[in-house]
Amino acid sequence: MQTTIPDTSMFLIIGLFILVRRIRSMYKPTKGRGGRLILPLLFLTPGFSLFMNASGQVTYLQLSIAIFLGVVFSIPLILWSDYEIRNDGLIYAKKSSAFIITFSIMIALRYYFRQHFSTIEPVALNLLIFLFIICYLIPWRIACYIKYKKVLKLKNVVSL
Repeated sequence: MQTTIPDTSMFLIIGLFILVRRIRSMYKPTKGRGGRLILPLLFLTPGFSLFMNASGQVTYLQLSIAIFLGVVFSIPLILWSDYEIRNDGLIYAKKSSAFIITFSIMIALRYYFRQHFSTIEPVALNLLIFLFIICYLIPWRIACYIKYKKVLKLKNVVSL
């Protein structure tokens, strides 16, 4: 029997790494035309193999709940993710403790779901968690890209 401690440790390390990167991005300017904001969506493509090889039994209710939770959690992320032009003329992500709290809650929820839903097969649980991630990440990243483009356009108009 395999233990879940290494998986849990790796999950928490990756979650902490993502959180630290988001906090650091509030202190570093966003470079380019915003392509890096959409780039994490490309990193999701290997996970789509879960949908192709879904051998676990997933009910429509479970799918609906995963989608609903993902969309619900994307809303505060969208609201609290914003960009600003600072004194040096560069564009930065606005500092927001509400964003950090929301993102931490999502990591905790993913950890909770992974640990406490033992009635769901591991393959099906991975599929549901991946669906949850997709349903908050895609709208949030697209909204961030749109917000960044608006600030970039404003910066270009002001600099003319």
